[in-house]
Amino acid sequence: MRSWKPLLLAAVLALTTGAPASAARADPSVPTTPDCAWHPLGYRTSNVAYPDTNSQYWLLHHTVQDGLTITLDGRYPDARYMSFASYDAARDSFTGPDAEPSVLGDHQIAPDRGSHNPYREHSRAGGKFSVTVTDRADAGHNTLPLSPAGTPDGAEGTVIFRVYLPDGKIRLPKVTFHRNGHRVHVATCADALTSAPTAPTAPTATADTAKTPDAPRVSAPDLSGTPARPAFARQGGSGLYPNPDNAYVSAGFDAPPAGQVLIVRGKAPASTTGDRARPWPDPKAQVRYWSMCNNLWWGPGEVVANPLPDGTVDPGCRTDTDTRLSADGTYTYVVGTEAQRATIDAVPGVTFVPLSAATPTAKHVLILRNMLAATGFAEAIQQVPTGSDSGRTAQVMGDYYPRTGYCVLATLSASGPDACPVS
Repeated sequence: MRSWKPLLLAAVLALTTGAPASAARADPSVPTTPDCAWHPLGYRTSNVAYPDTNSQYWLLHHTVQDGLTITLDGRYPDARYMSFASYDAARDSFTGPDAEPSVLGDHQIAPDRGSHNPYREHSRAGGKFSVTVTDRADAGHNTLPLSPAGTPDGAEGTVIFRVYLPDGKIRLPKVTFHRNGHRVHVATCADALTSAPTAPTAPTATADTAKTPDAPRVSAPDLSGTPARPAFARQGGSGLYPNPDNAYVSAGFDAPPAGQVLIVRGKAPASTTGDRARPWPDPKAQVRYWSMCNNLWWGPGEVVANPLPDGTVDPGCRTDTDTRLSADGTYTYVVGTEAQRATIDAVPGVTFVPLSAATPTAKHVLILRNMLAATGFAEAIQQVPTGSDSGRTAQVMGDYYPRTGYCVLATLSASGPDACPVS
């Protein structure tokens, strides 16, 4: 998956660069600020860099200056997850002066006095917090590094506010730039979105133990000419604003031939559920969240988002919540066209994932995310060394590794997912 990165990075740079910083003031000690804060990024606004369709991202662009500090005053949203992360001029994560990661997850953010953090203790969302983005070593708690050591003045930087599966309206943090005793408040961008992401149209997840209705077994079809099965491997997210709390495995694949579908099967990690803020770590969960997303291979890294006749959109991601599981905790995704969906949805125990309606025969790429793996979850994607090939990835993930195979849709419909082998 290396060949498309230069093209994709160029597209990301073009589509995610916010309003330019305001002109230098007469007093050079006054901080240089952007025209506004929190440009929205996501499949509904700027469909680039493989966004998860169950999340929303907002970008705060800034210019690195000696002595610059940015404060973010916000409220904890009622959502599965939220975080702040800093990125350098190459749109990569980095480590701060004390080797700290450039991310602050919700459970790591201490509340203001008199408020409570619902990601640390059972409490209502809406409590207040303040995060400081700075390169000062003595900034105290709730600190996010501004830029990598040695970054020259004038370099670009970005802070991203992420929210996954929110319940209700999101309040964007208030932003203030500080430098040499000067304070400048930056207004929220006019195009900032505060509505919750659109829920996918996939079926609600259940432990589906129903048996496939009795039907005559279909003899093994001739699959000669079928593309080689895709294999998942752990790639890095360099230049694509990777979320340091996530780890990813991906597999590029050729669209199934006419009458066929792609099967993806693996063991699902135990995760937290729903769209409400809950304390983390959770003794019952191996990960905070996981999802499978289908994306277009070429271009700016689009996730599939198919307009439907009723005016809604079928996004290409399926979360842990809307993924059907068998009694033993195994998922089976069936990747096909919107025209095949009714047939696929009728098969017990499977979850439909759409190909692009605009370009269904184009090459696609599937991405499996694990978020915030629990200590002791040895098969988590986070335990796979970045850059591992499919063999090493499968070795580490064991039963949690997503195995694949192409299958004739008639076979799946008549005999169920067990008739469609994966490897």
